[in-house]
Amino acid sequence: MITKTSLISLRNLDLALSRILTAKNHQHKRMFRHIYQAYEPGRRANLLLLHEKLRGGWKATRPIRIYMPKPSGLLRPLTLLTLEDQIVLQAIANQVAKQTFERRRDVQGQSVFSNCLSKDPNSIFFLQDWRSTYHQFQVRLARHLAAGNQWIAHFDLAAFYETISHRALQTIVAPSGGGNELWSLIREWLCVWTSEQGGIPVDHGIPQGPMASDFLAEVFLLPLDEAMKRTGIPYIRYVDDIRVLAKSEEEARRAAIVLEIECRRWSLIPQGSKFKVSHARTIAEALGTLPSIAESTGRDVDEGELDDASAVSILRDAIKGRPPRVVDKSRLRYVLYRAGASPSVLRRTIDLLPRHPEHIDAFAAYLQNYSKSRPVERLVWSMLGSGVLYDYVEAELWMIAARMGSAQTLAGLLQRAQLQARRRPLSFSMRRALLTFFVSCRNVGVYTNGMTIKRLRAQTPYIQSLIVPHFVSGDFKAGGIASELVKAALPGMVLAGQMVDRSITVEELGVQVAELEPEVRNVFHGLGLIEGPKQPRFDQVGDVLRIRYGIPYWKGWRGLLASNYQHALQVLLTAENKFLPDSSGWLSSQNSFNDAVFRALQAYLQSKGLPGAMTMLDPKGKLHPFGRLLDKDTAFSRAFPTMSASLRAGNDRRNSIPDSHPFEFKSGKRTKRLRVRERDELKAKFTSAYGEIVTFVNAQP
Repeated sequence: MITKTSLISLRNLDLALSRILTAKNHQHKRMFRHIYQAYEPGRRANLLLLHEKLRGGWKATRPIRIYMPKPSGLLRPLTLLTLEDQIVLQAIANQVAKQTFERRRDVQGQSVFSNCLSKDPNSIFFLQDWRSTYHQFQVRLARHLAAGNQWIAHFDLAAFYETISHRALQTIVAPSGGGNELWSLIREWLCVWTSEQGGIPVDHGIPQGPMASDFLAEVFLLPLDEAMKRTGIPYIRYVDDIRVLAKSEEEARRAAIVLEIECRRWSLIPQGSKFKVSHARTIAEALGTLPSIAESTGRDVDEGELDDASAVSILRDAIKGRPPRVVDKSRLRYVLYRAGASPSVLRRTIDLLPRHPEHIDAFAAYLQNYSKSRPVERLVWSMLGSGVLYDYVEAELWMIAARMGSAQTLAGLLQRAQLQARRRPLSFSMRRALLTFFVSCRNVGVYTNGMTIKRLRAQTPYIQSLIVPHFVSGDFKAGGIASELVKAALPGMVLAGQMVDRSITVEELGVQVAELEPEVRNVFHGLGLIEGPKQPRFDQVGDVLRIRYGIPYWKGWRGLLASNYQHALQVLLTAENKFLPDSSGWLSSQNSFNDAVFRALQAYLQSKGLPGAMTMLDPKGKLHPFGRLLDKDTAFSRAFPTMSASLRAGNDRRNSIPDSHPFEFKSGKRTKRLRVRERDELKAKFTSAYGEIVTFVNAQP
């Protein structure tokens, strides 16, 4: 039985956050990456704060709903919950997963292949990789066909997520009614999360977007899966795409009637327009009536970039006709999220975007390959000038214009943006995009700072938090807009990271610690921007390195780093906060920490006249670059070859990530994001280097 104690435990909340950070629902997560990263420095303290709120009278927050176009011309909702609400929803899913683990295992991998739980119930990865489970799905389908079940009845459920009954979900998870008081609370939260702003609360539906909802939807279909297993009818399901198979058309239609009756028992409505019975002799024919490739909503960190030839080849299969139209959306989206800059792919993107607004997020993701492009600017100008049917699509075009547009282009679009900003009501997507556009206009000098700040102040804290990365140095002056927004929880947490990156102190910002929200204070403390409780004789650098790198706790880091200790700690904490959500960002900050440690070690070697000491300054009195000091033929590399090689590997890879340089110095190839596998390999090298430093210094008299 799920209890409130287990649900709101610090352990469960922490696991929930880890699972949110490692989830593959890229389309949803891209709206929150800046908040996930901002939250990490104060993670434990803020989770403890949430735990205390949940013990009392914590209230769910109504979500933001985005409506994205579908191929049919209708709209698909995407629900944006606050981070606290996401954590609580995932914490519920964690507990439901434990409660239904054995039941789900009886059908998972046999008839059900979507949103499969990880084999380790305590893993930070909540669900198995879809590529593995989709392969299992294909294998199972091949077995059905080989057994002579070549007639397939196809079901698709209408408005599936919206029709899930909260009370029925409780009945499935807790059939004996256990934990009614807690379930009343969970149903109350679900009611809030599925209600529109100003709408009527309803007792059905789950928010679309969070990974936790995908699993809860699977649990809701569990009785259907179990009932079909008892019938012995060949049955296969991927999310709400359901099929029954048989040896003849008549058998398939009879099986379909059984399936429909079972669906209606749980108030699930098959879409009549999509029901069909078809014959398939081969896997290729069967996959023509089944999902081919799971629809891509983003590229995993460990996935490489598609080469140009492969991208163009796959696109040819996805696009047909004159004028070109998309015939395989899965392949199109797969390419757009993984291809690099390519004249061929760009040309097809420009041709397709006006006719296929349902793929705007994938088109926008591909255009991230370009910082400037005249053809793209012309397309955006043309579409915005002629009017766009869907708010979400228009908003993405304004975002592209804000990022790519020259001062001349931005100035030319400014009047239209001002007209659009007067529309009422204005959707969330448009409010965010237009504000980003106005800030970009201000940053290039074609719009006034006063009007920009006025528009910024009028927005919600969440939209303000999305704009913070676009701030310029003048915004961080004492009494400026940053000083104002830092006092609110969401923009305040995001501003903390910006302050570290810009080396701005709380005093320079002109705010008092007492003016900060508790969540913001926790993040500031985690980043070393403000002091926490005094801990004499405690070395925080040593503690962080012990936990992350597994080296013995050492109190000597404070002495080694001397006057640069606090700065190095701040950089190290920034790296820690990016370890899971942003591997490339982690390396950038960790390499800066390594630079600080290396120079401190050099000062130590020089003070004792030890081998490996080198001058840190060039003849003009400027610091030698870190990479040059690690060259293989330097005195340090000869004295400490293993340590030098480990640090050099990190610095070299740091120089070839997009945040550092667009192209590699030697090859001229486009730089690439750091993969998780690479991150773990570098982590092992750094572990060796830090351990060698500790051993060496301790061995000195």
